[in-house]
Amino acid sequence: MSEAAIHKSIVQYLLLCLPNDSLLHHSPNEGRHHISHRMQQKSLGMCTGWPDLEVFIAVRFWLSDKPWAPIFLEVKTAKGRVTPRQAEVHTNLTDLGCHVHVVRSIDDAASALRGYAEMRDA
Repeated sequence: MSEAAIHKSIVQYLLLCLPNDSLLHHSPNEGRHHISHRMQQKSLGMCTGWPDLEVFIAVRFWLSDKPWAPIFLEVKTAKGRVTPRQAEVHTNLTDLGCHVHVVRSIDDAASALRGYAEMRDA
């Protein structure tokens, strides 16, 4: 499966299974673009290496013993690797108290999120 296909399947799962009032966001910073497009995106605040998905779960659904914070999911294929820039951003986010996970399937995403909140049945 391509990374895009895995990403889409995870999004479909999350839209069905996240607790009510959760928010899911994808920052479209992947792919190859003309340098002028990249420069414009950077001037607008795009961060190279930013995780693919941002998940915000309402505090009232938080089950974890960890403090509430946004959850970031980096989607990769089975053989995909986190780039050095992605690893740096993941470390920065973790140092800020965010939760960051690399996921390679719906099962990985479900497992990561079940650690924070009870998911709805698909």
